Amino acid sequence: MNATRWAYAFVAVAALALGAAFALVPSGASADNGVTNVQATTRDPTSVDFTARVTAPAGLEGATLVYRVLNPKEGDVGGRGEATFGPGPENDVKFTLETRTAMRYIPVGSIFRFHWEFTDAEGQTFQSEELEYVFLDGRYRWRDKQLGQVTVYWYGGNEDFADRVLQAGESALEETEALLQVKVPYGVRIMVWNSESDGELAMRPRSRLFDELVRTGGQRTGADLLFVFTATSDVVRHEMAHVVTAVAGDGPVSRIPSWLDEGTAVYMQRSPRPYSQAIAFRIQTDNTLRLRNMDSPANDPAQVDLFYGQSWSTVTYLLETYGEQAFADLYRHVREGSTMDKALEAVYGFDQDVLYNLWREDNGLDPIDFRPRVDSTPPPVAEATRPPLQLPTGGTSGSSGTAGDDEGDADAAETDDGEDDTAEAPAATATGAPEDTSEPAVTESGGGSNTTTAILVGVIALLLGGVLGVAALVVARSSRSG
Repeated sequence: MNATRWAYAFVAVAALALGAAFALVPSGASADNGVTNVQATTRDPTSVDFTARVTAPAGLEGATLVYRVLNPKEGDVGGRGEATFGPGPENDVKFTLETRTAMRYIPVGSIFRFHWEFTDAEGQTFQSEELEYVFLDGRYRWRDKQLGQVTVYWYGGNEDFADRVLQAGESALEETEALLQVKVPYGVRIMVWNSESDGELAMRPRSRLFDELVRTGGQRTGADLLFVFTATSDVVRHEMAHVVTAVAGDGPVSRIPSWLDEGTAVYMQRSPRPYSQAIAFRIQTDNTLRLRNMDSPANDPAQVDLFYGQSWSTVTYLLETYGEQAFADLYRHVREGSTMDKALEAVYGFDQDVLYNLWREDNGLDPIDFRPRVDSTPPPVAEATRPPLQLPTGGTSGSSGTAGDDEGDADAAETDDGEDDTAEAPAATATGAPEDTSEPAVTESGGGSNTTTAILVGVIALLLGGVLGVAALVVARSSRSG
């Protein structure tokens, strides 16, 4: 009896094992087809090699890598790549994904999810399981450590160093979330290089001049990814603040301006130097930037410290004058779709120009006189319907001049106000001839002349026809008489 029960149990287990084996074979695939040794590796930050060992007795017809790079805020970005392979039932397939080109930049620290799809010579399809891969700089041996939502990756033997980075990142995350009244709903990875030169190959390509003149301490390279090259507490805090400002202020159709983003990041540092020193000098010389010119990051290396310093000073003014609640509301309005001017007006009752003057006065500078801004072109002037031209006309039509463009940036026309206007487009200086709004001249006498001419031509044709007919009759009679 016990033997019978053992036999039944063995049969049941065997049936389950067999069912599981068939379940692992994709639909339409031969049981002889298989994929093993699926890997992703990297030599340096410029590419990732995806490889696999595939068995297909009928031979391979196609091998495709399918991948996506995870982005928890803006959505995953993916692609496909075709691998080369040889004849025969077994092949090692490989696809190399370039990660740092003029058309594509995938930063170190990104997380891939990928799998292989195959078709054999008989048309059967099968695929590998999906794997996850953290893209690391293959030149170094990385270690990682986690605290709360923050994970730090570093190389070398200094674990205390990693702990300091973790603590700075976690505290900056919590404090910036409290300031802006938001919660970052995903974890954040911090990639730490021992120096900027160590990580240069991993950076997004920039101009040679910018790289030579500007030292990069850190970068936010993704919604959940930071690069740190100078691992001080303030560099980590600054870059972590950018993670929170993106969640707090960037919506589906709206983005916070750079002055608000960078100003908040510097504000979250323990010390704003050297940016505070740069703006102090510009205030003393009354040579600051227009706030509207600070919507995008500074691309001029000579302006970087000023840009960060004035952004920090403006944010500090808003927080110290109007409080943290209003500041969080400002971010919320932008995230919900308001322009920066409308968000400022909704929260504080003024736009960027007024804010700039209030900030100037708070720093002992005179306000400037902003000219009225032209937001749209004037509507066309109504005019009577023009009569159709008659062809041919008895005269020539009138000509009109080209109106000059007077709608240059009003701010650019300001002079001697202590402003640095290097970011503005110059105002138009040439003016065109006055516009001639008169109707084209049309000669109406041409129609009567045409009618008279037609009658005369008809009469002449009839007379000529009669003369030719008489002449023909005379000729005919003369022939008969001869």
